[in-house]
Amino acid sequence: MASTPSGLFAGIGRTVAARRRLVMLTWLVVVLGGAALVPAFTSGLLGVGYDTPGSESDRATQRIAQLTGTTERSLLVVDVGTADAAALGEALQRGVDAVRSVDAGLVVVPPGSPGGGSFSPDGRAATAVVGFTGPAAERQEISADLQDAIDAAMPAGARGGITGNSPLLADLIHVEHQDLIKAEVIGLPVAALILLLAFGSVVAAGLPLLIGLCGLIVTFGIVAIAMLVMDFNVFVESLIAMVGLGVGIDYALLVVRRFREERAGGSEPTAAIVTTIATAGRTVAFSGAIIATSLLPVAIADLPFFGEAAIGCMIVVLVAVLLSLTLLPAILLALGHRLDRGRLPRLRRRAARHGDGWARWARFVMRRPWPVLLVGVGLLLAAASPALGLKTGVDLNARAMPQEESVKALTSLETHFPAAALAPVEVLVTGTGTGTDATYAGARDTVTRLLGDEPRLADVRATDLGPGAGVVVATPTVGVDTEAAEELVRDLRRGLAAAVGPGAEALVTGITAESVDFTDETNGSTPWVIGLALLLAFALLLTVFRSPVLALKAIVLNLLSIGAAFGLVVLVFQEGLGEQVLDFTSPGYVQSWLPLTLFLLLFGLSMDYEVFMVSRIREAWLRTGDTTEAGAEGLQRTGVVVTSAAAIMIAIFSSFMLTSIPEMKQMGFGLAAAVLIDATIVRAALVPAFMRVAGRANWWMPRWLDRAVPRFEHS
Repeated sequence: MASTPSGLFAGIGRTVAARRRLVMLTWLVVVLGGAALVPAFTSGLLGVGYDTPGSESDRATQRIAQLTGTTERSLLVVDVGTADAAALGEALQRGVDAVRSVDAGLVVVPPGSPGGGSFSPDGRAATAVVGFTGPAAERQEISADLQDAIDAAMPAGARGGITGNSPLLADLIHVEHQDLIKAEVIGLPVAALILLLAFGSVVAAGLPLLIGLCGLIVTFGIVAIAMLVMDFNVFVESLIAMVGLGVGIDYALLVVRRFREERAGGSEPTAAIVTTIATAGRTVAFSGAIIATSLLPVAIADLPFFGEAAIGCMIVVLVAVLLSLTLLPAILLALGHRLDRGRLPRLRRRAARHGDGWARWARFVMRRPWPVLLVGVGLLLAAASPALGLKTGVDLNARAMPQEESVKALTSLETHFPAAALAPVEVLVTGTGTGTDATYAGARDTVTRLLGDEPRLADVRATDLGPGAGVVVATPTVGVDTEAAEELVRDLRRGLAAAVGPGAEALVTGITAESVDFTDETNGSTPWVIGLALLLAFALLLTVFRSPVLALKAIVLNLLSIGAAFGLVVLVFQEGLGEQVLDFTSPGYVQSWLPLTLFLLLFGLSMDYEVFMVSRIREAWLRTGDTTEAGAEGLQRTGVVVTSAAAIMIAIFSSFMLTSIPEMKQMGFGLAAAVLIDATIVRAALVPAFMRVAGRANWWMPRWLDRAVPRFEHS
């Protein structure tokens, strides 16, 4: 007779079973409350910015803003299509008036004024400089209003648009939001089909989808409340959807499958729920804790862009855990025998045959562990090797949005102004004296001369902004989001630092300089953020597995699988091998935020299957004392569920590869590739092979460490 589970998680199962109606009613109220807050969540999201507080570009931008009243310079571009001076002048004036009508505080400088716009050499287009103020989110918000006003003001035959950093990012936000809807429309039906194949029952297959969607709704509501005290950018929405659907469906899949297994073994519904939560529920809780813990270092790090995204992901994972431990068991008890309604017998027989296949594979791995280990590790190292050439930068994604007005304006700019660029390189020069002080004047002249001698710059102009301060502006002849532009900024900073004498300072800013500073800040913080995540994960894994060998093995194998995923991302996106298939143009690098974001998400998500599988192996070992038998049984019993869970995550993540923006393609591809590698090479081969080789060392735990590490086990 099986022993009755006890402990924390068994207690949760008993509590839910005793109060299932209260649990369901409580969650109904919470979900409805979250749904009511969704509009506040979507409207409260701020724009994405790459400002890096305290960096050289940030200090220069802030000082220029103090002196001029503008934080960013964008361009109003008017194109009349023919060389008609009168028509061009009228269109330009209407555009300028439209901009001023939106916000009288905006600085608009037309052609002919110092630091203003110009007429194109072919007489068909003209520009006016628009000076923005305020933080990045406000600048992006007003960009959309400006474009609407310009569209309404243009005469027949003319086209006008606002372009620059903030207008481009504002359009990027709009496109990514539409892409998110498209990805969900594609990914969710595929996930539903996989669940149907896994369970062979319409009702059972629908439960994980219900839990995943409830998790998103509740998380959006929580974040909406959190917006009262902190800011969240729009990228958080995509990450929450991507991660929340993946883990929410996976956790529910594990719980439902274990419950059905217990019921099939003859357990009464309440006993089955208690055992399910004490086993699968415990696994879900620790899996969620590992994901949240891996994200914690970046959530508390002072990194622009990353912190709020990490917090959003932590919330959705923890909500998914709570739903799987409380609402889902309550629904399972309420459904009773109706859980198997909508049965599809052929699918259920196919699932059983898959279980037999995993049994045969498990016996093969246990008979030949060394060849499996060597081949598996070799494949991962080969796939990871391209990551050694990883390059990062900030792509504005303009090439992927030709239909957006900011990109149309940029295209007109590049067509009619051969020497023009999206944004200039700006060098703030300051001295200790007045505007005519010899120290400042000498430094300004030196900077002007150096920029004038630089072949990658054109149209160099110096402007005094006030006593002892001025700005030297030049137009780059390379794209602002290219590797060449970043090299230009780094070269200028090195050259200016050596050329400007004591008592003066020259700070480089502009869109490319902001990108360089963001990349450098991110890369500089990455090692300690990853190191702390690894230490915290090791501590949690030690608590789960009660074995330093298994905890260390899990981390090493995860690093190998993540490295392999990075290598594939570099090949497909940086080297451009996937341009034709995935429909994008490679800038020669991957987004600066991608490596750290991918690492932390993948490290946590990959641990899902590790915890699922090794926890089941440990259950079998505690019962039999035979590592070989336990490994085979664990692989056999988790093979189908891990395969199904991985297929669901791959379907959801892959749907983002069908979006139009390259950075979303990169994220979706990296996550899908890593989950595929993890569920096949790592979990199905390397984990059981290693445990077969390690033998009794798998379960070694020093007594002093065993006493020190807390226990959260069932018995």
